[in-house]
Amino acid sequence: MMSMVEGTQKSKADEAELPLYWGWFVKPEYSSSFLSRSRKLLADTLQDIPDFLKDVQNFTQKVYISDILLHYTREKPEEVLHCTAMFNGVYPNYSPGAEEYSEKQQVKDSVNQVSTLHSIGWILTPRTFGARIKLTNDQLLLWNQNDTEGNPPQSAVNAKKPTSPVTHYQSQTVFKENTTNQDPDVMGNFQPTSGFGSKAHLTLGCSPGVGAVTTGYDLVDLIRLEGINSSEVKTYDLSNGGWLRNYGEGQWVFYPTKQFLLESTFLGYDSGTRGLEASLALLCLLCSSVIISMFKELS
Repeated sequence: MMSMVEGTQKSKADEAELPLYWGWFVKPEYSSSFLSRSRKLLADTLQDIPDFLKDVQNFTQKVYISDILLHYTREKPEEVLHCTAMFNGVYPNYSPGAEEYSEKQQVKDSVNQVSTLHSIGWILTPRTFGARIKLTNDQLLLWNQNDTEGNPPQSAVNAKKPTSPVTHYQSQTVFKENTTNQDPDVMGNFQPTSGFGSKAHLTLGCSPGVGAVTTGYDLVDLIRLEGINSSEVKTYDLSNGGWLRNYGEGQWVFYPTKQFLLESTFLGYDSGTRGLEASLALLCLLCSSVIISMFKELS
């Protein structure tokens, strides 16, 4: 009798557990296309800017561009890109405020809702390759990250498991990309984001042994450098539109002339045995879109 009660209590506890984190999950077709676009941009820029290629060769210890592209990998390359809004942690050691965040009406109303993530640039460092995201006012209501936290302990950085190289840049998938004009701040002072929400990003790849969480730390450091450096920063014009800037010690930022618009769904992600809420929901959305397309073709 006692074991049955304990089992019931455990079941209720499991049901009450929070997802590992909340965030915006890029729709599969947008995720694949944007990964391909980002890798092509990196390859083209390495080829066009000799100073950039030389610096990246130095800190990656790779000679060929193809090997540099394979140097930055994703731990779970089959999963869609995502932008974390709130990291909860694992029961019972939740992050401070995790339970309060999950009870917010704004969060409850936003689950499964589609919104657009605005990718406004890319960063490349010896540790990470990532895309910067500028959140909308509605998305900022869901944001709960530390925008000033940089350079974590080495134990947090070296959290990545061995993985196979990302090969999305070789994909032949054709998908129409949605873009819009870049913000005037990018064109003027090369400081597109700062303050609340500025840590928002997508991790596109990490060096061997580096965890995905490091992309946010690298972005915070670069934003700080954007605020204190100006004329002394070397700036390169890119042939495919935009600029590349070197902030020293292997820290590079791409400032494109266009923003890339990525349709995304706000979900909770659970990496435990109870399943992947985000992955299942996105699969349902993708299946629905395929079915709708089939009906349109038949009609």
